[in-house]
This record gives sequence, C-alpha cells and structure tokens, in this order.
Amino acid sequence: MTAPPPSGAHAIPLPASDDTSPSDDLDDMHQDAIPGFGTDMDADEPARSVHAGRIVLTVLAVVAAVALVGVIAAGAVTASARHGAEQAQAVLRETNTIATRFAKAHKASDLADAKAWSRLDARISDNARILDEPAARLSIRDAGSLKNRAGKANKDTNTLVSAAKRALAIKQEADARESLAKAVGEATKLRDGAKRDDDTGTAIDDLTTILERAAEPGKDVTVKELEDLVSRVEQARKTLEQAIATQAEHAKAKRAAEEKAARERQERERQSEQQTVPDPTPPQQQQQWIPQYQSGQSGQSGGTGSQPGNGWSVPSPSDGNGLPGNGWSVPSPSDGNGLPGNDPGL
Repeated sequence: MTAPPPSGAHAIPLPASDDTSPSDDLDDMHQDAIPGFGTDMDADEPARSVHAGRIVLTVLAVVAAVALVGVIAAGAVTASARHGAEQAQAVLRETNTIATRFAKAHKASDLADAKAWSRLDARISDNARILDEPAARLSIRDAGSLKNRAGKANKDTNTLVSAAKRALAIKQEADARESLAKAVGEATKLRDGAKRDDDTGTAIDDLTTILERAAEPGKDVTVKELEDLVSRVEQARKTLEQAIATQAEHAKAKRAAEEKAARERQERERQSEQQTVPDPTPPQQQQQWIPQYQSGQSGQSGGTGSQPGNGWSVPSPSDGNGLPGNGWSVPSPSDGNGLPGNDPGL
C-alpha cells in the first residue's frame, strides 16, 4: 500500500500501461453476462422479450410449486389432526363399551355409593355424543378439539368405572357379611334347640365346627370366601334339619309301637281277669221230677218233700250217683186219672 502524497503537492501522473483496469474487466464481465449487450437495441428487442417471458414463467412455476407444497403440507396436517381425533375416539369407544357393560350388568342398588352410579351413567351419555362426531370431516382446529375432549373423556370414564367397581365390591362384601351373620344365627338357633341322639349327633357336631369358623371370618376375607362360608353353614343346617326330621319319624314310630304294646297288654289283662273271676250265677244242676205214689191218706207222706192232694212227692237231693236218696219210692205208673195203676213189675 503506497503512502498518500503530501498535502499541497501535485499528483504525479502514473505511466500509461497496456493492461486494463479492474473496472474495465468488471464492465466486460457484466456485458458478457447480459445477452445482447453492446449490440443494437432495436435488433435485440425480441430476444429480450423471450428472455423476460422465460423469467416470468420460471417465477410462476416456483410460486405454483411453493403453493402446491403448502397445500400438500396443509392437507397432511389436516389429515393428521383428523387421524388423531379418530384414534382418540377409538380408545374412548373401547373404554365406553366396558362402562356400558358394567352398567347393564348391575344397578344403582348394587353399589355402596349411589353417586358413583349417577356419575358413571352421565359420563356414558356424554361419551356417546363425542363418539358421534364425524372426525373425518372436521377442520384442523375442530379435529384437535375433538381429540382433546375424547382423551379427557376416556380418562374420566376409566376413573368412574374404577370407582363404581370399588363401590360394587364394598356393597357385595357388606351383603355377604350380612348373609353370613343371618345364616349363622339361624343355624345356631336350630343347633341349640336340637335334641342329641344317634340320629342328630353327627349333624350337630358338623354344624358346630363350621359355625366356629363362620362366627369370626376376619377382615381380610374375600367376598368369594364369605359366600362360601354362607353356603357351608346353610348346607350343615339343612343336614341337621333332615336329621331332626328323621329323629321325629323314629320317635313317632316308637310311640306307635309303645301304644300298640300297651293296648295288647291291656287286652291280655282283661282276658286274664275274665278267666280267673268265678261266675256269680253258676249253672244249676238239672233236677229230675219223678212221680211217686204214696199209700195211706191223701196228702200224707212218709217222706219229706211230699206234696199233699195228688199222691206225688218232690225227690230228695241226689246222693251223687243219680239215684234218689233214702225215703224215696218209685211210684207206679199212673192210669191216667191220677191213681196208681197196677203194674205187676213194680
């Protein structure tokens, strides 16, 4: 780099050179770069017009390409937003199906918390409206909104279903414990009132064993275990009831046998009494009346027991051999008029 000339001094002209200056080179470059430069302007006018048209077309093509890229990009963004909304709806639809099945399988009274049921029922209704929205026809903004609302609804639905299931489990456990307490009370009353014998002894022991287990089931027992205890208690109680019924049948049969034996004993005693007690009016020995003719005065008889006036006498008691005793006489056959006949054989 040369130092500037001192002030006040005149500039010394540089020697002439054949080389062109840099500015000249630059001018030449510009001239070379522009077609038609340095030629006749009127002669190059059509060429310049063609060149300008090419430039315009190129610019328009670039603008169109940019616009097309923008349209394609916008369409891709819209499609992505709509797809996201559809996916969120699909997830919500599965969750809502689970909630709907739960609601159909149970009712409000099955839950310990009635509010848990009402909240879930309202959520299911809101989900149905969200699922009905046409995600494929929404704008980017609306599709994004639908996606967000479907995602939040899915989360809320899962939370409410879990709460409803907990309320159901609480109610089921409470009901199972209540049923167990009732079964234990009825079985205990039956066992305490049962009479122990060969018919009921085993059933009473079996029922006592299960009652000891069911009286204090514990806090950690599941609903299934509680229901199993209820079933076992009821089965043991029914077994004892059958044993008591058998006991009653046997007691009835025993009473009937005892009553029959008592009747038969009384009948034998009555018959025995009839055989041993003498007859107050024994049969009298048949008396035989034998007519007897008495000689002498009428109405007089030499023996006892004579009857006056007819010549007949009442025989004395027999001496045991069927013959009249002493003082009796055999009368002669009557001749039909009350007088003794003549019978030479007498």
